Amino acid sequence: MSGDTITIVQELHKLEFGTHLLVVYHDLVTFREMYSHYAKAALIDNEIVVILPFYETVDSVRRILSEDSANIDVRKFEKEQSLLIIDSLKSYFGSQDGLIPFVNRIVQFAKDSGRNGVSVIGDMAPFFYFGKNAGLLYYETTLPIKFEDMNLKGLCAYHKQDFDKKLSEKEKWILIEHHGETLYLSQFS
Repeated sequence: MSGDTITIVQELHKLEFGTHLLVVYHDLVTFREMYSHYAKAALIDNEIVVILPFYETVDSVRRILSEDSANIDVRKFEKEQSLLIIDSLKSYFGSQDGLIPFVNRIVQFAKDSGRNGVSVIGDMAPFFYFGKNAGLLYYETTLPIKFEDMNLKGLCAYHKQDFDKKLSEKEKWILIEHHGETLYLSQFS
């Protein structure tokens, strides 16, 4: 799957729950376009959206979501616990248990509160920040290729420069093989 951001977001929105997707984005502007349009569509469809940024702050993500074409009422959705924006560094390395138990609780909360499901958009860059390529591969390969019997869509996001320059060809292949699908976001125009 590849193409311009708007076309891709429309395709992403059609994906079934259970999807575990590898997303390689060209630049931060392109990534912002993707996650803001995707979040808007998911929130309209009564999903919980979790965004885990690395190359920008939580406050800048809030600002991006509330501006321009997304025009999301961030405060309202955060108050309803439909939108969670958490620094990815803290998400992956901030607790002894890691991210997965937290995601499982959010999926259960979505079910209990009548939401349709959960979408997690997580930037994987903290693993590169700590120089933990082996930890990244371990983490990714412990996740299922498909989240069976879970109303969860997992979008593992990689900046193109990180993906191309910080991973060997073998590591890239392992990641591509372990995701249900791979999406390459072309530069926003």
